[in-house]
Amino acid sequence: MILLALSEGIFQKLKKILDAHKIKYQLIESGEELLEKAKKNKVSLIILEKDLPLLDGFAVTLLLKSNPKTAHIPIIALCKCNYPEEEIKAKDSGADFIIYYPFTEEEILNVIREFVKK
Repeated sequence: MILLALSEGIFQKLKKILDAHKIKYQLIESGEELLEKAKKNKVSLIILEKDLPLLDGFAVTLLLKSNPKTAHIPIIALCKCNYPEEEIKAKDSGADFIIYYPFTEEEILNVIREFVKK
């Protein structure tokens, strides 16, 4: 299962793509909820944004990557702005890949397939 922690607009775009390709996912509302779900469920990938309620995406990524139970889960940081500082923070926190919005269906599917081996 893929966990998504995204704003409504980006989620709606990604939802259409995932549904069309029958990829299972769950939308997560906050950084704290994402931490709990990742620890308790079999998660194959996490796609998140920086701007999450309670804990931001960078903090969540750092906590997930520093926990032995969740460190193996690939994390894709979805950045709305192509700022070098944001990319550096995402990489420093442990994100496995960075993709910029807006993305194409082909781009996001290629990245998902790279990390989720069916």
